[in-house]
Amino acid sequence: MKKVEEIKGYKGHIALNEEGKVIQAKNLENEEEWANVLKFNVEKGNEEAKELGFNKMNGFAMIGSNYSLAFMKGLGVVVDTRKADWQELFIYYTYSWSVLITGIVITALSIILFGLAFTSYMSWLAPEPRFYLPAILLIVGIVFLAASKSSMAYRL
Repeated sequence: MKKVEEIKGYKGHIALNEEGKVIQAKNLENEEEWANVLKFNVEKGNEEAKELGFNKMNGFAMIGSNYSLAFMKGLGVVVDTRKADWQELFIYYTYSWSVLITGIVITALSIILFGLAFTSYMSWLAPEPRFYLPAILLIVGIVFLAASKSSMAYRL
């Protein structure tokens, strides 16, 4: 996962706890003022979300002419509006660990079977299956490895 500082257009960030107290702030002046703005907007957003039938608001973005503020999961990020990539700001791709591990195991097994195909351990198997089975396993393993980086998660 990329660090928050590596987001395009990043100017600073502020982390808040559940009570609205500043946990961490970087590259921002007047941290308490930022915290009050975020706390007010979260409270107002949660009220509006409840009016619309939702439990709570997950996050919000305030877009300005020069700088914008995005808030989600207790972290507010200030970005340059012209340089920001909103897809990158809110969403990142994660690895599905079960699919990744399955792909690694299948790929390793196919490589082992390719190595064994040239030894006497697999001489009981006809010549074609000695190479078809590892080749098919290799293809399946690579597909699993490619599919492992597919689930999206919220960044902030």
